[in-house]
Amino acid sequence: MRTAIKRSIAATAVLASGLQTALPALAGVLVLPLLVLLLPFGPAVLKPVRVLAGLERERAGRHLGYPLPEAAYAGRGGRLRAVRDPATWRALVWMVVHGFAGTFLGLLGIMLWPAIAESATIPLYWWLFPPESFAGMFVIIRTWPEALTLPPLQAVVYAAAVVWLVPLIARGQLRLARSLLGPDEAELLARQVERLTETRAEALESHGAELRRIERDLHDGIQAQLVAVSVRLGLAARALATEPDNPAAELVRDARTGIEDSLSNLRSLIRGIYPPILADRGLTGAVHALAGGQRIPVTVRVPDDLPRPPAAIEAAAYFVIAESLTNVTKHSTASHAEVILDGDKQSLRVTVRDDGRGGADVRGGSGLSGIRRRVAALDGTARIDSPANAGTTIEVLLPCG
Repeated sequence: MRTAIKRSIAATAVLASGLQTALPALAGVLVLPLLVLLLPFGPAVLKPVRVLAGLERERAGRHLGYPLPEAAYAGRGGRLRAVRDPATWRALVWMVVHGFAGTFLGLLGIMLWPAIAESATIPLYWWLFPPESFAGMFVIIRTWPEALTLPPLQAVVYAAAVVWLVPLIARGQLRLARSLLGPDEAELLARQVERLTETRAEALESHGAELRRIERDLHDGIQAQLVAVSVRLGLAARALATEPDNPAAELVRDARTGIEDSLSNLRSLIRGIYPPILADRGLTGAVHALAGGQRIPVTVRVPDDLPRPPAAIEAAAYFVIAESLTNVTKHSTASHAEVILDGDKQSLRVTVRDDGRGGADVRGGSGLSGIRRRVAALDGTARIDSPANAGTTIEVLLPCG
């Protein structure tokens, strides 16, 4: 019972606080026809309505426990844009509904509490008034039986309304503000996409910085240490060369061989994480180096004003081109290939085509499925066109924004 009373008091406070915006909204309804007539002249005429709606959002968010985002109102873009703006019409509908309903329900929620006390105490003083002249809110008291039954029943009805009806009305008022004054589902989806895009861009920057850090630590740290150990082992092997029967000489040679194998594996690992040539010469220089190392002629076309993409995108593009050219030399029997880079600050387009036999199958394990997985991990798209006897074209679009 105590919980129900607390809930009723909180709901009454919600309805009472709604009068702060309901009364101005009711006054605004009086000038609503004028606002609608002036609406084609620009959205500025609705600034008072938006300010009032902002106060209602703050109030509703305070009671709901989380802030309500603002709907995207039409700004510039012609006089008729404000007329077609759904957020504008939702705000006007809210003003009408909240002006009438919010005022009535707010006053009703406040008046129910003293009405309970008044109905419960009528039997104590009704007899002080002349016979047949005392009237409660909805009952007329003429006799003692009526005084002892009707007012208490009326108090019970009021109390039931306070306990069950007032909280429902308060929740409905808050939901009305959330649905009419907040963004609709299309706006929420657009904002979520924008938020995900920003998060992805930040993740790409962080990922690229981490790749460069790992490559630098491996290249300048562990690799340098292994090289130093290999040099010392070489000196030790040279010193032991005069003692061919010494078992330590064989151990030193084996250790040096193991160090050199580890260095070779480490260099392959570094190139797999973030090729050093990307850090030194950028994507353009790295692609020219890839093209120059192929067994067939490869033409590279890169615009002079191509912006440098984030490190993660740059590495993905490099590996896509490397894998594509490897497939060309191994499987396509092509005599010529071409690599085209194009894009802006928002995206990077990579195109690799050859004049080979075509017919490449993504499901055949030719490396094309790996290209698609790598591109998809960065929210990119890959198109592979490989008709039989007509060459293969791989076109990849990677987002950079």
